[in-house]
Parts: sequence; structure tokens; C-alpha cells
Amino acid sequence: MLTLWYLNPNWNKHDAMNVATYITNKDNGFITFNINKWNTTRLIDDLSILDLEHPPKNKLRKIIFKFNCGLTKQQKLSIVGKLIGRMNGINKSDIYEAMIQTNYEGDKIIISRLAKMLNVTPRTIYRHMNDELKQEKIKLNEET
Repeated sequence: MLTLWYLNPNWNKHDAMNVATYITNKDNGFITFNINKWNTTRLIDDLSILDLEHPPKNKLRKIIFKFNCGLTKQQKLSIVGKLIGRMNGINKSDIYEAMIQTNYEGDKIIISRLAKMLNVTPRTIYRHMNDELKQEKIKLNEET
């Protein structure tokens, strides 16, 4: 509710209460348990005294898919990755270029160094490295 109120600065307490009442109605599908009117009113009262000049701190985002939505696990992961903000994804050519750069600088090619160069986790490097890149890494390391 804090984020909704922040994103709608023209709301007054009555507007926020209408939205909160709709969201806290279990039949509308936003929540899985009942929240009584007193708690909803208390929530809006507490939010109304907060500073809405600064954006609320982001919390861990969760994407929930409806049961039997028809999407495969890979499709769901792809959607989640796009929505959560994994826009700085890498590909095999990025890894190869980082390997060439590391080799050119005279350093041994190691996964953690590549990950640091590409600003990703080592797990991401492992996930994107195919056999061809692994062989190229071995070959380049033997040359140095």
C-alpha cells in the first residue's frame, strides 16, 4: 500500500482506504486470508503519517504464477528474469571477449576473474560456458 500511495500522490486517505479494502478482500484474489476492517483502517492510518516524499525501499520481489497456468518451468523463469531486472545478461561472445582480454593482459583465465569483469556471479559464467569456450579457456591458459 505504501508503494501504491507513493505512486499516486494525489490520493487522500479515503482513496487509499478504498483500494486497501479491495485488496484485503480475500475474494478479489490478492491475499489468501481474511483481514478485518479494523486492521485495514489501522494500516491506512499508519501509512498516512509516513513521509511520501521519498520512494519506499524496495523489498525482494516475488512473482507468483497461477496453478495450472500452462507455462513450462523455463517460460516462467524467463518471465521472472525479465520482470525482476536481469537485463545485464551475458552471452557466450561476452565471455569469449573477456577471456581474450584477460589473456592479452597476461593473466590466467579463471572463472572468478571473468565474473568480476562482466559484473556477474561465477555461477552465471559456468551456466553460459559451453564445451567450446571451456576448450578455448584451456588453450589460452596454456599459451600464457
